[in-house]
Formats: sequence, C-alpha cells, structure tokens
Amino acid sequence: MRRFVAAVALAILVAACGGVGTLPKAITLHDFGAPAEASFQPAIALRLVEVRAPSWLGSSGMQYRFAAQVDQRRLTYTQNRWVAAPAELIQTAMRRAYDMALPDGGGCLLRVELDEFSQVFDTANESRGVIEARAQLISPRADALLAETRLSASVPAPTPNAAGGAQALREASHALIADAAKWLGRLDRSRGGPIDSRNLCR
Repeated sequence: MRRFVAAVALAILVAACGGVGTLPKAITLHDFGAPAEASFQPAIALRLVEVRAPSWLGSSGMQYRFAAQVDQRRLTYTQNRWVAAPAELIQTAMRRAYDMALPDGGGCLLRVELDEFSQVFDTANESRGVIEARAQLISPRADALLAETRLSASVPAPTPNAAGGAQALREASHALIADAAKWLGRLDRSRGGPIDSRNLCR
C-alpha cells in the first residue's frame, strides 16, 4: 500500500512540476464555468445564502489526497489554482442557482459549512471530486436554528490530474446545490414538511 501511495504521489508531482533548470509554467486558473440563469426556486424563501469553510480550505489552492488510510497528507497542485477559495466558489454558484427574489424583503438564511472539498485518489488512475458539508436553515428572528442536515457529493474525475479534479468538483458542487434545494423542499409545511416557513421566515 505504501508503494502505491508513493507511486501516485510521484506521478502527480511529475505532472505538476517542470524539470530541473526549466522556467516555471504559468498558473492555470479554474472556476465553475460561465454564469447560468437561476435553475431552482427554493420551497422556503431565502434572504441570503452563506457558505463557510475551515482554515485549511481558506485558500485558492487545488487540494488532493489519497483514499488509503496510510497516507493522511493533504497536498496541493503547484501549477493549478481555483480563482477563489472553495467557499466563495460554492456561495457564488448557489446564489446564482437559486431564485431569491423576495418582494416583501423576508426570507430565512441558508448557511453551508464545508468540511471537505478535494480530489481523492483511490488508485493512480482513478480519482473523484468529494464535497462534504453541513447545511443549516436559520430564521431571521434572533438567528434561530430551524433545521440542519449533512450534504455529501462524490463525482468521478475524467482524468487523474488537476483538470479532471476541477471538472469533478464542479459537477459535485452542482449536485450539492441541487440536494440542498431538495432538502428545503422536504422541510416546507406546504409540502408536508415540519417547517412553517411562511411565518418563521418573515
């Protein structure tokens, strides 16, 4: 197992770095693609979507790691970056995806706490984009917590490199946004859920 991890690390290092004595390559920036029109109208009115992340996910570095338990390192590609930190990328994508037009100015807060956002290598040639998060629905009245859940998305990467990881994490983010919208739909009392959003989100 240790030999496998070492082989994967060497392959990624060779792909990410130039040879000795060569000029460094330009940094490649990745994002979530061109802005799209809102694709979800949340069942519960939202006044704000907020995405937070721990300190180790606070930079624009593209992180990868190995699924093997013998290697707990969190590594970063040297020539590839996100255009912003993961929390900002997901927050922007989520705000674009949700129709949050509120003529009366009401609405609850949807807060998402990221726990993981990285490319995970299962073998030298197989990896996936993994996002783990917690979602909270918060009332505008004294910031009362109304409901919370865990969200998880894992999408296979088409190639075992930074470009493949970027695509997988982009698709995983879209899946996470869709799952959060479905969760809000299950919560609303008008659809059989436990939350009286018409009163609690005003």
